[in-house]
Amino acid sequence: MIVETIINCIFGIGVAIFLDWKLSLIMLCLTPLIIVGSSIFSRFVAKETINQLKAYSKADETAQEYLFGTTIYDNIRYGKEDASNIEIEKAAKQANAHDFIMKLPNKYETLVGESGIQLSGGEKQRIALARALVKQPALLLLDEATSALDNASEGIVQEALDRASIGRTTIVVSHRLSTIRNAHQIYVFDNGTVIEHGTHEKLMANEGSAYQELFQAQQREHMESGNYQSTSKICDEKQTGVVTFVIRFVQFTAFAVSGSKLTERIRIKTFECLLRQEVAYFDRPENNCGAVCTRLSSDGSAVQQFTGPRLGIFCEALSMMEDLGTSLSAIHSFFELFDRAPLIDNSSTTGQELVDFRGQIDFDQVNFVYPTRSQVRVLNNFQLSIQSAGQRIALVGVSGSGKSTVIQLLERFYDVTNGTLFIDGIDIRQLNIHSVRSCFGLVSQEPILFDLTIADNIAYSKNDVPIIDIIEAATKANIHEFIKNLPEGYQTKVGRSGSQLSGGQKQRIAIARALFRRPKVLLLDEATSAMDSHNEKIVQNVLEEIQTSNPDQTSLIIAHRLSTIRSCDLIGVLDKGYLIECDTHSELMRRRAAYYRMVSRDSEAL
Repeated sequence: MIVETIINCIFGIGVAIFLDWKLSLIMLCLTPLIIVGSSIFSRFVAKETINQLKAYSKADETAQEYLFGTTIYDNIRYGKEDASNIEIEKAAKQANAHDFIMKLPNKYETLVGESGIQLSGGEKQRIALARALVKQPALLLLDEATSALDNASEGIVQEALDRASIGRTTIVVSHRLSTIRNAHQIYVFDNGTVIEHGTHEKLMANEGSAYQELFQAQQREHMESGNYQSTSKICDEKQTGVVTFVIRFVQFTAFAVSGSKLTERIRIKTFECLLRQEVAYFDRPENNCGAVCTRLSSDGSAVQQFTGPRLGIFCEALSMMEDLGTSLSAIHSFFELFDRAPLIDNSSTTGQELVDFRGQIDFDQVNFVYPTRSQVRVLNNFQLSIQSAGQRIALVGVSGSGKSTVIQLLERFYDVTNGTLFIDGIDIRQLNIHSVRSCFGLVSQEPILFDLTIADNIAYSKNDVPIIDIIEAATKANIHEFIKNLPEGYQTKVGRSGSQLSGGQKQRIAIARALFRRPKVLLLDEATSAMDSHNEKIVQNVLEEIQTSNPDQTSLIIAHRLSTIRSCDLIGVLDKGYLIECDTHSELMRRRAAYYRMVSRDSEAL
């Protein structure tokens, strides 16, 4: 500001000398007033900006448990850049994450993988909680912060959150009413309007209230989870100029076209090779989403720089030499990928076709470790047998016990480390991979939607699909009425990653997408975790109706909410990768062992 003022004064004097000295003299007289006024205004704006930044810094939130592809330590430290080791460890303990972190081989330096793929849903959520708590915010926003946790972990984390809420304002968005009983004020929404508010006791005392009905419904469920370079024109004799122009035009055009075609072929070949790789290949830090995108975009251009237009002027200038190392490195990277034989070829057409799937699935003494965490055994001598189609099998256990890994092995995202996985009596490794995956419909804990219309998301990868089939799948997933009331209906864009929809709406569209395929085995990995009790009950009834109407469809359900799996034919309890119990609900309750204790904790939570 001082420099600007001095320049203005000098300019004003110049104007006074050469133009009108009277006007300039008046402006020079007013300059001190302008400076003072500007200074006061700028300080006021700066102060308000700082106040707003301070206000934002006092708040932190936990919603979807998004993690970056770095270490656990760095993910927690994102909440507070200057956090000390003691602060990070304290936050992890508050979020009930410290114990499982210390059991990992590299502890806080463990890489979580792209979007936290190396961790279970509950583990990711606890790290996200630690990231929010490390800043010690004055305002804590919790958007379904414990939805992915099992009952034991939820109770411990809830106690930690209750302690962390002391001395700060906390706003909680929750479908599980047991987590908000101690709130000072509870607001009940319906269609965007607050219809009730008060304490838990006050709302429960109001007979027939919406809150009372929701709470009692949940209780009933539990009683029954570069460089820029410029060129200049060459000035020469007229004849020489014409000849040079023609030669240069042909030269540059030829090299540009050849370079572009080479880049196009490289990118297509690279993309084909990437699609063939198994999931474990992308678990490595050097093969994360960002590195793969860079390889497709920047590395291809780097090769073109070495073979395209710059090669045409190689004899005239050596400016391309600075890019030679990058180009050679990119070429080496491409050939390394081209020569790599994937452990699981996703585009393979070999293998035995799975014809007339009978629904027999057998895990025979299966052991499994993730390639990037070879020191941690996720499944230990896992034995599970499904002998006929139409059964409903549930797997329960604490976060990180290996439940989701079972589904990943069935989809053949990974191969077993030891033991054998049989599908209809055939080793899954001998079957055609497309034939196997076509039998399964997966609804994961974190629904993945594309920036397309709702109809395109439900019928994804299918072309020219009748709208009636899409509506049928949406109706079964209890999402048709919601879609129908949207201005554009099924042609509504969901936004990037479904950003225009709530968690429950995204999950129901994902369920509709799975049902649309009419799979022979339905895999539900915490499929109803993002729903409130009312919608969860409806979808649960829908899934049971689907099972009744299609008795040959097998369902494998992973759940934290034990009330959703009581009617299953078999319930397996996992602990540290071991299947410690497997039987019906009534038989497991009679044994009064691990499953009985989980149900008891679930009931006590209410």
